[in-house]
Amino acid sequence: MGGRYTLKKGEILRRRDEIRYAFKNSRTVLSTDYFVLRYAPHNERKVLFAVERKVRGAVKRNRIKRKLRELYRLNKDRFPVGIWIFIGKEKLADLRGHPPVDWKKVEGVNPSPL
Repeated sequence: MGGRYTLKKGEILRRRDEIRYAFKNSRTVLSTDYFVLRYAPHNERKVLFAVERKVRGAVKRNRIKRKLRELYRLNKDRFPVGIWIFIGKEKLADLRGHPPVDWKKVEGVNPSPL
């Protein structure tokens, strides 16, 4: 169980061209009151955490991203290989605990080849 729940730096999308690719080739898998989850096919598991533009205040934006990272980190094995984009909504900042997730939709994603 050692490194199972870690989030390595290499898993996070950072390069502008990779982010552009991810948004251009992704589709929405799940949309809730708390976040939107998008998926793009890719040969390795990568993740991107973002917050809607209308969320004001750095403290609130950072809290939302921390909650999204924790959600991904604890459930990493439930996400098929590919690029996952988490877009947090303002309502997530005030939520106590973890947001509800429809895991059937997430696990049902068909990772199509590139």
